[in-house]
Amino acid sequence: MSKYASLLFSPDEYHTIGPFRFPIYHDLVPGEAKGIEAISRQQSRSTFSSIKLAQRIAKDKDISTKEAIELLSSTNEENQDLLYDYAAELEEMQRNTIGAVEQQITFVTLFMQYRGEVKLPRTKEWQRTKYWTELDTEAIPTKVMEEIFKLIMWERDGWPEPEGKQQAEEEPEFSPPRTKS
Repeated sequence: MSKYASLLFSPDEYHTIGPFRFPIYHDLVPGEAKGIEAISRQQSRSTFSSIKLAQRIAKDKDISTKEAIELLSSTNEENQDLLYDYAAELEEMQRNTIGAVEQQITFVTLFMQYRGEVKLPRTKEWQRTKYWTELDTEAIPTKVMEEIFKLIMWERDGWPEPEGKQQAEEEPEFSPPRTKS
């Protein structure tokens, strides 16, 4: 984050995951949102490419687009010819696809650069992780990465309600009518 961010963001609350802590804003900062949107756009392009290929296959094979999508998504002996006939397109599509783990790594790396803080051994102060890289993310335990990813989703989509509060809203408390004494 920039040197001016402290003027706009002064967190009262932090979320701790493993040795890291993250300021809670109940929102993404614009740089985080921009990075996440860029990754999502790339994934959308990949999805559109696969739909275009399915439409082409449907036309070439005289089948519905839905059937072509099903053929592309299954790997069995019946559709081996399909793999050979469209190998170049399938290879290109595969190259442009972002996998779920790759997406998590990219999101977590971005989040660590913007918000992550760590207290290194023999230090008293929390230090920012603004120079965090994908190699750093790839070296942390998967469970820690998944927890950070979950935090990103909470900041983006909204935090889950505490269990007690959710039940209280769903089940109104019953009060018997007052009796005259």
